[in-house]
Amino acid sequence: MSRITVPDPFADRPFTVAEARRAGLGVGRLRGADLEAPYRGVRRLVDPGRDRHGLALDLIEAARSLRPLMLDDWRFSHVTALGLWGLPVPWRVRDGREPLHVTSTDGRGPRRPGVVTHRVRSITDVSDANDVGAARFEPGRRRLLVDGLSVDDPVTAWVESGSLLTLDDLVRAGDAIVGSWSRYGPARERTVDELERAVRSARGRRGVSRVREALELVRPGVESPKETELRLLLARAGLPEPEINAETYDDSGRYLGKPDLRYLWCKVAVEYEGDEHRRDPWRFRTDILRRERFADAGWRTIRSTDDDLHGRRADELVARVRRCLA
Repeated sequence: MSRITVPDPFADRPFTVAEARRAGLGVGRLRGADLEAPYRGVRRLVDPGRDRHGLALDLIEAARSLRPLMLDDWRFSHVTALGLWGLPVPWRVRDGREPLHVTSTDGRGPRRPGVVTHRVRSITDVSDANDVGAARFEPGRRRLLVDGLSVDDPVTAWVESGSLLTLDDLVRAGDAIVGSWSRYGPARERTVDELERAVRSARGRRGVSRVREALELVRPGVESPKETELRLLLARAGLPEPEINAETYDDSGRYLGKPDLRYLWCKVAVEYEGDEHRRDPWRFRTDILRRERFADAGWRTIRSTDDDLHGRRADELVARVRRCLA
């Protein structure tokens, strides 16, 4: 006998067992080999590319799978919200190995393994943030929709994550919020003043002292997490604080480019180069041309990779920059 086809509304999204029963799917059909249960009471069609028994969900898939169980006043928060906003979070959060964080007015949330619930006094207003360049988050609004998922405001989520992230993780996320990394308007180009107000209002919250320490290290203009790591490495070595992604010109006024970090007074630029710099032919050639232009203008460019941010190689990089500054 042929298997009963899963109705169209459920073919493209996770659904609850209750929804399926109302649509006429029986208990036996819900145990079919083509369905999996990411959470108790939820089913979805099996992705052939995933190990059904391992259920290794990434963050977005995990959040979408939990969504059918969420009530109107529940939303994703803390590090889960940061990741859904497209902000830098540790790999363990992005690949779904960390619990999802959900906040509600009563603190109930979905009682499931892999879900941590939190309580807040009130949640107000819901707006869609899917469009690139969406309007900024207005004061007093607590919740937004990201790809149909109810998510906490990114600044609030950043403060909430003080006890869940390391200091450097918080600085990376803070740099991103005041930078332009996320494609969602409310999670980009926020001001340091907004972060400061959020930290002040969170007095007494668990982990806020770490967030306050991170705030002192957040800088606008950073364009990647590795730039943050590079800047922190040099600062902790006692070197002068560099300018970040500043437009640079030669003595005749010709535009040279925006080095990741620069010391204008001695014409030293420090660049981080990820693997994309060599994999993209256009970018590879452009990087060479830009470096030669800087050299012609009397600049010394120090190039670095991820290997230079750790251990002995990091010590060598710091010593190299220190010699150039001297």
